[in-house]
Amino acid sequence: MKEIMKYLFELQTLEFETTIHPDTEDRIAELRAKIPAPILAHYDRLGDQGKKGVAVLRNQTCSGCHMRVPVAVVLEVKHAQDVCLCDNCRRYLYLPADAEVAGHKEPALQES
Repeated sequence: MKEIMKYLFELQTLEFETTIHPDTEDRIAELRAKIPAPILAHYDRLGDQGKKGVAVLRNQTCSGCHMRVPVAVVLEVKHAQDVCLCDNCRRYLYLPADAEVAGHKEPALQES
């Protein structure tokens, strides 16, 4: 599920960009092909309402509606067992790799 959320977040970034690059439309089509239809349909419904479909979790808060998210939801997003929606704004929740979880920053893996 982490890959799907990465694709969805990248798709949103490209679709909301103000400057259009020549390869942007191709990349958008490529990303849309990688995202399951039900997830894409919900994302598009939010876009039709003028809302972004993905919100980043920061400090246990949804960046879309600025409401606090339960720690259990944050951990579920972190473990990426399934896609998660904010209970308040219904946006998909995305946790960047370098984000803090419940106030503790996850240590980066070091290669030997």
